[in-house]
Amino acid sequence: MVRPGSRGEVVPCAVLVLVALGWIVGRLRADAGELHEAPVVLVGPDVVTAPLVEQVNAVPGRPFAAGAVDDRSEAESLLESGDAVAELDLDLSGTQDELRIAAAHRPELARAVEAEVARIEKTHGRTVALVSSPERLEERSWAPVTFGAALAGFLLVCVVSLVWGPLARTLPRLLARLTALAAMAAGAGAFGWLLAGSAQTGIVLAATVVAAGALTFACEIVGGLPGLLFAAALILAGPLPLVLAGDRLLLSEPWSTGSAWTIAGAGEALLWTDAGREGIAQPVVTIAGSALLGLVVLVTTRWLVRTDRARDGELAELRSWRRTLGLVLASATCLTVLATALTAALHAETVPRPLASLASTTQCVPSGPVEDVDDLNRITRLRAEPALQGGDVGVSAALGDGRSIWMFGDTLRAKELPGAGFVRNSMLLVEPDCLRVVLPEPGGAIIPDRGDGVGYWPMSVTALDKPGYALVVVAAQRVRTTDSEDVFGFEALGPAIAQFVVPDGGVPQLISVTDIGADDADTRRPMWGAAAALSGKWLYLYGTAREPDPELGTGFSLHVARVEPDRVADPDRWTYWDGAAWVGRAGSASELIPAADGVSQTLSVFERDGRWYAFSKSGEFLGADLVFWTSSSPTGPFREQPPVGTLPSGVARGELRYMPLAHPEILEQPGSVVVSYSRNSTDVGAVLRNPLLYRPKFIRVDLPDT
Repeated sequence: MVRPGSRGEVVPCAVLVLVALGWIVGRLRADAGELHEAPVVLVGPDVVTAPLVEQVNAVPGRPFAAGAVDDRSEAESLLESGDAVAELDLDLSGTQDELRIAAAHRPELARAVEAEVARIEKTHGRTVALVSSPERLEERSWAPVTFGAALAGFLLVCVVSLVWGPLARTLPRLLARLTALAAMAAGAGAFGWLLAGSAQTGIVLAATVVAAGALTFACEIVGGLPGLLFAAALILAGPLPLVLAGDRLLLSEPWSTGSAWTIAGAGEALLWTDAGREGIAQPVVTIAGSALLGLVVLVTTRWLVRTDRARDGELAELRSWRRTLGLVLASATCLTVLATALTAALHAETVPRPLASLASTTQCVPSGPVEDVDDLNRITRLRAEPALQGGDVGVSAALGDGRSIWMFGDTLRAKELPGAGFVRNSMLLVEPDCLRVVLPEPGGAIIPDRGDGVGYWPMSVTALDKPGYALVVVAAQRVRTTDSEDVFGFEALGPAIAQFVVPDGGVPQLISVTDIGADDADTRRPMWGAAAALSGKWLYLYGTAREPDPELGTGFSLHVARVEPDRVADPDRWTYWDGAAWVGRAGSASELIPAADGVSQTLSVFERDGRWYAFSKSGEFLGADLVFWTSSSPTGPFREQPPVGTLPSGVARGELRYMPLAHPEILEQPGSVVVSYSRNSTDVGAVLRNPLLYRPKFIRVDLPDT
């Protein structure tokens, strides 16, 4: 059935071994011990975890397959069942989260998970603490142990073949082979019991030796030297990536799945799996099936081989077999040692993943006390902050920790800063007696531009107070430049929602940006979020729209949608007021204020003492009157009130005055409200020379009586 290997057999087999080892080295060179879709669960409020899950699952190389729950006990159940390898509890009142790793996982995996979680946390300005380190995490890695058991079974067959030849031609030789295999298994079992003090460990190692030895016997009998080399590839080369990585989740496909079906991989899985737990069937079938197959082939060939050969011919054949087998095994051993050393060295390399932007604040710019509108205007004339030399819009919201947060549109930054020149948006934290600009790590916009250059202009900002932190929702419009030489050379493509987590006293960190709808410059589609107001359990998002070519002086119509604040980034949860009821179709939204002499594209809507106010410049940019529209409910009808002031645009003089916005949370007084308006110049050079021309101004206006 088997003949001694000829030179023609040995050379192709050696080439095959080289190619196989080269493939393993190449694959592990690419993997470098990185995680691959390790299941983790985030614990925290859905409004925060939902965008974080999307971000984690989008990390290059997909180290994690993330999910989220809002109940810690549910996360613990996932750990216990093996459905998750780690649990990350988000503590939004601070900047350090808690990581728990399931006990029944390897130390290599635990270290990789902790390192990767820490890397991702850093992108959000946070740290992680491993709050529980189960004892089993400190145990040895079992992959090298089971690999050693499989290697022992393989080498036993090689020794037997060198001594007695490849076939059991007589019953005594068959019994000798079985006895040798049983003795090796017993030794491995005793070693396992001494190593771990566990009968389970001894049984698994003994079974691994039997399965590897029996399968090697079968491959040798059926295929000779090529069969023996095939057994080496299957039993030794197959689990080598797992041995070096330490865990299948540190391997990419096909190595992750393939290693589970090797004898050493199955033994390792059994040593990490408690009896009776799910997942035990596959490794048991692998080991038992390999052992049974090998033993059946070994026993049956005893009666199938010819036994009437001349003694001298058999001895000559045996001597030839020994020489050939010895040469092949010596060569394969050298190649394996070399490849293993090289692979281990490559495997130890760390390939850093790209990190997302991390926000920080600039140094405090002393502002002095703010007691009236004059103080507000004094602050706008401060020149000490190069990160915000000028900007427009200026929407604001109060935070629960006593600070306020401001968002500005196209912002001018000093030449010496990263992202110098104009950026699409910026953020300012106003503390008592102190101003701090919030900067992303690269120095660009705090809501970064899209890859195609489309940026985001803020329109409204809302702060939702949570225990220990605030969730800040910024509604913005997506903007694309159409003519860089024209101050009006842009088009708005639709709204977007950006969300920030702001720990009490901490730095805001961007957690998500969601574009609402496809890019479309059609102004008949409401720009949702042009104003926003929080009332009760609802966040009201007002949208403005008008015909593409309005007549001179025509403003925008006003519409309203509402959504639960924690679901604001999911437009499927929005409903729209159709004049009689809340409906799910945006196209059914009715006009609260008509476009004729209507509101500006961006405005303010707020509630004061049970009455609702919409504040804007009537007739948009070319209008002049500052007007309130009032209503008893957020859905209108809104009635226009007499003008409370004028704000000519001043285009003829090269001045631009536009976008009046109310700030009802600032310096609140009965019967009046603080408002700001943006200022600019048609001469960009003048702004660059004197950025004070490009800063808002504050006034106080009276609220209408009706």
